[in-house]
Amino acid sequence: MNASKSGVAGSSWSWHAGKGEVLWQLMFPEGGIVAGLKRNPASRTASLFCLEEGSGREICGSFVPMVAEGSEMPVGEGWMLGLETTHGGLLFCHAFQAGSPEHQGLWAVDLPARRVAWGRPEAVFAANLGDALLVYRNRMFAGFPEREYWLIDPRNGEVLESLGTGHERPNLLRMSDPGEESRQGIALPEARMALDGPIEAIESGIATVEGRHAPSMLPGAWRSTVTARVGGLTVHDGVMASASPAPLFNNFLVRGQKLYYFRENEELVAVTLA
Repeated sequence: MNASKSGVAGSSWSWHAGKGEVLWQLMFPEGGIVAGLKRNPASRTASLFCLEEGSGREICGSFVPMVAEGSEMPVGEGWMLGLETTHGGLLFCHAFQAGSPEHQGLWAVDLPARRVAWGRPEAVFAANLGDALLVYRNRMFAGFPEREYWLIDPRNGEVLESLGTGHERPNLLRMSDPGEESRQGIALPEARMALDGPIEAIESGIATVEGRHAPSMLPGAWRSTVTARVGGLTVHDGVMASASPAPLFNNFLVRGQKLYYFRENEELVAVTLA
């Protein structure tokens, strides 16, 4: 699972997550790393990974966070795991509430060190405010559900301020969260329909990245491709999926001078757009 040169422009690279793995999410903590979540549907397991952003060198190929130090119980039972946000070099993940798509718990992971810095299984993430995280916990009062809000320190999980159960201030704070795209400097594609199938595109400076989705030669399958152009010249053509049961939407992004996309679910490709 080591990084390898992909034979395209600049300092481009690719990294294979392992046979049967499905790359699921990407985030960019500080420190020049690419972090992400991968799933293995056959074994119903999920784990985190991180790579050097410049070279694709593997720092941590597979890390399963535990709910508490010394525990042998993985977050989300080792499968129902997702990524929330970042702060400094920390990556924050969550589990899910039983039988629900709602998130539950917040764990801060130092992936290069392969450790959980802190965890709050009772908290639900609401917003990243930079120097504080807005979280809440669900509780019952007089037989009715309500939310109790706190501000916590992203470095150690300690409570900075208790906001009580009122919604006005938490809602204002939530609205001040710039969102992950702005915070991490990510550009995501916008989709539109064309005569030959759906198209997704990102305009980033003089670079244009276009994803196209069209029926494959195999019955019931789709072929998804990605093309990057700089100043009108094509610098990369790639295949995201040759025979997928559905178009692979939101399978690529641009950050700074790099295009990132998943190839055939198992491989992360980074292409320098310069």
